[in-house]
Amino acid sequence: MTTSTLVQSVRSVERIHVLDAVRGFALLGILLMNIPYFALPEETVSNLNIRNEYSGPNFYAWWIITMFFEGSMRGLFSMMFGAGMVLLTTRLSKNMHIDSAAEIYYRRLIWMLLFGLIDAYIILWPGDILYSYAVCGLFLFPLRNIKPRHLFVIAGILMLFFVAKISYQRHEPLRNKIAAEAILKKKLPPGKQTLAQKEIVDKWKGFQERQKLENKKKQVTAEIRKTKGTYATLWSHYADVNTYLESSDFYQSGFLDCLIFMIIGIAFYQLKIITGERTQNFYLLFALAGYAVALPLIYFQIKTSVSVRFDVIKYLERIPIQTYEIRRLGLTIGHLGMLMLLYKSGFFSWIFNIWAKVGQMAFSNYLLQNITCGLIFYGFGFNYFNELDRYQLYLIVPCVWTLNIVFSYIWLRFFSIGPFEWIWRSLTYWNVQPIRKKDKVLVH
Repeated sequence: MTTSTLVQSVRSVERIHVLDAVRGFALLGILLMNIPYFALPEETVSNLNIRNEYSGPNFYAWWIITMFFEGSMRGLFSMMFGAGMVLLTTRLSKNMHIDSAAEIYYRRLIWMLLFGLIDAYIILWPGDILYSYAVCGLFLFPLRNIKPRHLFVIAGILMLFFVAKISYQRHEPLRNKIAAEAILKKKLPPGKQTLAQKEIVDKWKGFQERQKLENKKKQVTAEIRKTKGTYATLWSHYADVNTYLESSDFYQSGFLDCLIFMIIGIAFYQLKIITGERTQNFYLLFALAGYAVALPLIYFQIKTSVSVRFDVIKYLERIPIQTYEIRRLGLTIGHLGMLMLLYKSGFFSWIFNIWAKVGQMAFSNYLLQNITCGLIFYGFGFNYFNELDRYQLYLIVPCVWTLNIVFSYIWLRFFSIGPFEWIWRSLTYWNVQPIRKKDKVLVH
């Protein structure tokens, strides 16, 4: 059987409804974190000093998003990706030789990587996840049949390594400060300093200059000017940003950030956690355990950031270990458990049906979000970049959600898969695939 051969059709009822729903929930939720990066300079997003947002609705908007959502929607989406890999390859393997199933899977990832480059370099979204997921997905296929306990061991080892690595890297400015101050205490004349000592001192002085508020505001002004320019100006700016994000930054942090959660998602799928097949008591304890780990750590991080007014050195002096991935995992587990509790209760089937429609077209809806936000905020569109307060961005979010939901409902009334899913599938099989509901569909 060739890879272009039609395989057993998958009716809509064969889809795992709750997986689609959680994927849809995560996709909608991820916009809460993404929209500030569409609408505001990067420094403004993460530093309340730029606009002096220490009170009022802007502060509370930042506090709520950071406390209850930051990182967790991406975590859910990554887990769904891992689970989806197992679901896809299992169905493919039932209908064809494993080599053919692997070929289709890797072809899908190659096309996904190319779509990621389009998202980053043509749609101009520097927060693209398609490229990252495609690269991480290359490592998942051999893990599909590994036992859950072994997957947890792999994820645990990677998590410990990642936390140690990030903690060491993030504390470089503090180490540099200590070394520079030790050299300066010796009061050596500039000519008496060794080349290594001079480099350390110059590096510390350069860091101090960059941390000054007036210099950060200059950086923000420069970014605003580029983002409010023409498409060509914006492309030039984001081409450099995306080249960094999808190379050095991705391999320094993004790779393990995604891969760990994908591996956990595979284990959760095998243990039937992510498919809603465990008991309500299990999910209650699951959610409570996740929140018990995450919320105290997040609150301490928020309190520390505000108390030191986002001073990097003071923050690092108070928090020696970077717990971001740990608290992100806890919050993701908490949300997953709570979602499954709501699903198992049966009282919220209406909203799960809405989320499932969005999740069934997650690829198309993700690109729709990025295109819509680009048109709203970038200079070649309505040019609202840096024009709105932080809290006002969250008045736009429900509007984009509505667009996603209405689009999904209308499209799926006539077609079996989303438009970009259809393009992706046709490219994967190198053959125009059926799309109308009455047509035969492929395993996906």
